Amino acid sequence: MTVAEAGLREQHRLAALSRYEILDTPPEAEFDAVAKLAAEICGVPMGFISLVTDDRQFFKAEVGLGVRQTPIAQSFCAKAIQNGDIMVVDDTARDARFPDNPAVTGPPHIRVYAGAPLRTRDGLVIGPLGGGGTAPKTLDPLAQRTLKMPA
Repeated sequence: MTVAEAGLREQHRLAALSRYEILDTPPEAEFDAVAKLAAEICGVPMGFISLVTDDRQFFKAEVGLGVRQTPIAQSFCAKAIQNGDIMVVDDTARDARFPDNPAVTGPPHIRVYAGAPLRTRDGLVIGPLGGGGTAPKTLDPLAQRTLKMPA
């Protein structure tokens, strides 16, 4: 994919996300239940439904994170949506992409991360469903497959 094609795809992705009119909406029990289930599937204390814009990630639902959004610079989720498949990081402090990430070096001290893509009907990834925790962990294949099921 050329840089121009990638830029156009990103414009389409952001437009699709905007059409859902879900950014900056208050928490909803149904979404919170899915975030809690994601944490349970992964066996970690944190679960989330994250929507990724061009400058931040908004947590439509979160369990154990205690924030509703973070800047894109400290977003694991922004990296997760780039490959179009589940992204699992067993130890963020040892992963070349994240050792200096403020969410690793400071609160909430994320050391394990898993995020499965949430797609629009036309296949654009608007964010991930996932979980995280404060201790390194290997996510078993069943948990990975289960986390991907809604995607």
